[in-house]
Order: sequence, then structure tokens, then C-alpha cells
Amino acid sequence: MNLIDCIRSSFTSILHNKMRSFLTMLGIIIGISSVILVVALGRGSTEQISGQFAKMGSKTLNVSVNLEDSVNSDLLNYADIRAVLDSDNDIFSVSPQDQVNGSVQNESNNRRTSYLFFVNDEFPNIGGIDILNGRFFNKSDYEDAKQYVVLDSLTCEKLFKTKEVIGKSIKVYYGGLGRKLNIVGVFDIDPFFSGVGTNIADAVGVPAFAFIPFTLEQYFGINSKNVSKISAILKDDIRANEVADNIIKVLSIRHNNLGRKVYKIERASTQINKYGSIIDIVSLLVVSVATISLIVGGIGVMNIMLVSVTERTREIGTRKALGASTLDIMIQFLFEAVLICLIGGFAGVLFGISLAALVSKLTGLKALQSINIILLALGFSSLIGIFFGIYPARKAAQLNPIDALRKD
Repeated sequence: MNLIDCIRSSFTSILHNKMRSFLTMLGIIIGISSVILVVALGRGSTEQISGQFAKMGSKTLNVSVNLEDSVNSDLLNYADIRAVLDSDNDIFSVSPQDQVNGSVQNESNNRRTSYLFFVNDEFPNIGGIDILNGRFFNKSDYEDAKQYVVLDSLTCEKLFKTKEVIGKSIKVYYGGLGRKLNIVGVFDIDPFFSGVGTNIADAVGVPAFAFIPFTLEQYFGINSKNVSKISAILKDDIRANEVADNIIKVLSIRHNNLGRKVYKIERASTQINKYGSIIDIVSLLVVSVATISLIVGGIGVMNIMLVSVTERTREIGTRKALGASTLDIMIQFLFEAVLICLIGGFAGVLFGISLAALVSKLTGLKALQSINIILLALGFSSLIGIFFGIYPARKAAQLNPIDALRKD
């Protein structure tokens, strides 16, 4: 039997039992589409996160204290900000970063929980935020402890029904203390969430984001002498490791804790790798489940092919009596199993791509397809057909033609 005859015979058999063939393919379709969907969203999310961190700068160093191995005298303080800036000529700018949980409230008493970030005027160089309206507070504002705040675009939409809020005031609360601050800038929340989108942020109740001059911390009852984190951006990243060592050395000398490894420094590239690893692990888990679905689908294919062999026993006997070889019979049934899996694989790829596009549109997550993964999925579906089709094909090929013709 030539290839064309195999294809014609296989298609005839599949079309003769349409519903049974579809149900057989269903496991393959679900498994392949799951792989396509998860890998596409995983790759897209990784690219979005990498892009955001790249925007923040792979040249950014974040200095913090290892609290488990520190005492009060080891904590970073306001004077350390200048010390970090002066520790190496390759440091372009430095900003303190203290984050606390509070809330913001408009004049109509509508309130949103909020992350309050106390930073300096250099933070836009480090944080990679895009100002949509107004501006970030400048050096003069910072040094004079002006009562200014920069809010995210989603919070402005929720509290004021518009992003045009420059000049309006808002009350910021922390620890029972509230202070009226003037809005001088609005930043775009989309890139801040690595492309997740404001619809998702709003749906899950993401808190507001408020950037406030670090010099205002004392007005909220916060000990402004200590700083939880200091971020430094470099002129270039060629000497990043050397600069990091210099920062730790300077801070250790200032706090008299040389050799104790109190301070730790993380680069933005490290954060990218961490997030990428998390996404890879989650993707691997889901792909593993999808693989189990493919195996179950393969077992279904084998089961249906065995039923098909039983139903077509007389056909097999007739073909053998007319001269068909054992190899001809085996190839025919094996090809039919592979074709079922391949059609299911193509359907799974199309469904997976469509589903990824739909999820991307509804959630704002980026879906990035990979031709290699698609080809691998189709190849794997073919292997499933071969692996689970061999036994039914051999069983069909080994039938005795006389016994087969006698079967009712």
C-alpha cells in the first residue's frame, strides 16, 4: 500500500466515526493547547518584566541590611545616602527608599489603601517611572520638604475620575496620622506593573502608589534617621561588581562592622532572573500537567485503535487474502493513529494560539508565541500516535487471515 492509499484509508476511517474520532483527539487537543497557552504567556510575561527592569536600569544597585545579622547601629541612615554617592565616581545618582502601607483620600472622603514610597528627587532616574501629567518633585522641593505627592494614574481615575489632577490636594494617612499633600505629578501605572494593565490591577484591588519626599517622613511619625533601602544608579555597568564592593566597604567602615557581611546589594538583572525563574517553574508545572493530558490522550488513541481492529477484523482478513503483507496492515493502522494525533495536534495549536490571544486581550498580559514550541508540540503529538499506535497496529498485522474471514 502506497502513501496516498494510506492517507485515503485513514481519512475514510476517521470520517466514518466522526464523534468517536473527535473524542479521541480531545485529550491531544487539550494537552497541546495548554502547552501553547502557558508557554506563550510565560514568554510574554518574562519579556514584559525584563523590559520594565531594563527601563529601571540594569545599572541599578539596591543596598539593604541583612536584618538577621544586624544590630541597631548597623541600620542605614540618612547620612549614608551621601556616603554611597561619594563611594565611587561611577555612581550617577542615589535615592533612599522607604516603603510603608497607608492610604490616600480625596476631598469627597473616598479612600484607597496605598503603598507610600518616601524617596528623593533622583528617584525617576532609578525607578523608571513615566510622568503622564505634571512633574516629579525637584531638588528644591525635596530640600524644603514641600508637601507634594506623585500618584499613579489608576488612583487618579478612581478618586477623581480623571488623570488631570495637578494642583488638587489629597490626604495621605499612615499610622493614624493624616497629612494634606498637593498632587504635582501623575505617573503611568501600566509599565510600573510590567505590562499587566490597569484592568487587572483594578480587578484584584492593587493599592495606590504614592511617591512622597523623604524629608516628609518625620511628619508621619516615621523615624527618618533610618533608611530601609538605598538605590544607586551607575553611569555604566562595566564596573558594577567593583562599585558594589566599594559601597559595602564604605558602609561597613562607617558603621564599624567590617567582616560581618551586614549589607547586601542586588542588581536589577538579579531581579529579572528571579522573576524569570518563578515564571519558568510555574510554566514547567503547567506543562507537566499538560503532558499528562497528552499521555492520557495517547491511551485513548490506543484504546480506540484496538476497538477499530476488532471492528475491522474481516476487512483485515480480506486484505491479507488479497495479498496485503503484514507490514502493509501494520503501516495502515499505525498511520491512522498518527493521523488522529496529528490532526488533534494541529487543532490544539490553533486553539492554543486563539486562547492565548483572547487571554492577552482580556487581561493585558502579553502572549509571545514560539515557532519552535509549536513545531515541538506537533512533533510530540506525532510521537504519541506512533508510541500508542504500535500495539494495535501489531495486533492487526498478526491476525490470521483465515480466522479473520471467519469472524462475524
